[in-house]
Amino acid sequence: MNMKTLKIQLIHLKKYLLWFAIFAFLTSYYNSRACSSFMLKTNSGHIFGHNLDIGGDMPGMVFINNRGVQKRGQTWEQLTSIDFNTEPGISWISNYGSVTFNAFGRDLPDGGMNEKGLFVWEMSGATTFDTVANRPRLFMAQWIQYQLDNYSSVEEVLNNLPAIGLDGWNWQFFIADKQGETAGIEFINGVAIVNTKSNMPIPLMCNGRYTDDLSFINEFDGFGGNIKVDLTNKHIPGIVKGAKMIDDYNSSETIVDYGFNILEHISGKVSKWAIIFDVKNRTAYFRTAKYSNIKSFSIDSFDFSNTTAVKILDIQNANLSGDVLTEFIDFNDDDNYQLAKQTAEKLYKADDFEISVDTLAARLATAYKNNNSNVVNNIEGIWVGSAEYPTTGEPAKVDWKIVIEKSDGEIVGKITDAAGLLTDTKMNNIIFENGILRFTVYSHGYVFKISASVHNNEIKGVFDISDESRKGNFYVQLSSS
Repeated sequence: MNMKTLKIQLIHLKKYLLWFAIFAFLTSYYNSRACSSFMLKTNSGHIFGHNLDIGGDMPGMVFINNRGVQKRGQTWEQLTSIDFNTEPGISWISNYGSVTFNAFGRDLPDGGMNEKGLFVWEMSGATTFDTVANRPRLFMAQWIQYQLDNYSSVEEVLNNLPAIGLDGWNWQFFIADKQGETAGIEFINGVAIVNTKSNMPIPLMCNGRYTDDLSFINEFDGFGGNIKVDLTNKHIPGIVKGAKMIDDYNSSETIVDYGFNILEHISGKVSKWAIIFDVKNRTAYFRTAKYSNIKSFSIDSFDFSNTTAVKILDIQNANLSGDVLTEFIDFNDDDNYQLAKQTAEKLYKADDFEISVDTLAARLATAYKNNNSNVVNNIEGIWVGSAEYPTTGEPAKVDWKIVIEKSDGEIVGKITDAAGLLTDTKMNNIIFENGILRFTVYSHGYVFKISASVHNNEIKGVFDISDESRKGNFYVQLSSS
């Protein structure tokens, strides 16, 4: 063997070893972060699935949440502050009933599906929420409940996304609906990054950024790459196995059993929680790592009206099996507090916050209680305040005046600013529902799209502008005069 051939072989060997090291690292990385959500869609129906895979035997309850219930918003900052501020930032009345799986207590779900077939679930990721925007915020778990309470489709969630900020820690979200639409929402440096439709070719989301995960999946056979996907190979990342199984489903196995099989291949084991919603047959299924037999209940067996009690079920009950519909009990504060206490003690240490873990548990358990009546049903009148306009430097604060009235039964309005860009300019496509005001304004070749929440006689939100060079979150705050 001559020296030149030896050098070539050494170069190939180094490349192989480098790839092997990278592959081994990424395999360990993806398999160690196996929380996941997916949709599997067929011609005859579809399912939504979720794995929760963090922190041992995670306590949890199923909640049957009613429509027509007044809610109030709180933030994680409020819940964990020694100077607990009970002044709510936003209020609403739930439009839809929902089935949720909760670890923190009532109205603080990890995820679930509402009666219209909207599915929302969280996974920990690389998220950093915006801490600057002048708009109302919700603790991220309550934000999930807000979506399920108020919207029926992925499109509605995305249309209203800018109006309310989130706080908490690094959750990102998978959203799907009865029509088979999906979206992934990540927050990068405070900006919402949405993947949907053509930008979400595989309806599967785990703990990484979706674009990074997709790029990795594309290295494998069937997705543009050359690496074979062997479902029995423990070194193949679970996210790749999940994508392959979603792509390969052929109805030889029942879709629900196949869905649990997908979750187990993604996680590499039975997850702390594993949940399937059969959308067409309106049935929820679940299992836990502690009690791995599959349980189920019919969603349509529940009355979601606000004249009935909220129902709960402990998913870590050793006596559950098969159809568990009759095992649900009426909501009570004692069980709710024990759930919040178990989760708080499991996730947090005594010195994590200014307050004790017991105090945090008590606040989580009572977060659902409505102590105010500031739901705004009428926005007619004069609203004055300011908006931040994009400039080449820091945003400029510009005075705004909005006049809203009803004409022939419809809401109409006009807007004026101190910069002369808007002068009694017509507000178009005005929609006010669920405490959210949305409208568009056309002026001087620009399109302003405003989305804001209305509470306590204030309008707070953000606007987007059609000029690509000036994209970003720009803020508006107005008060009734």
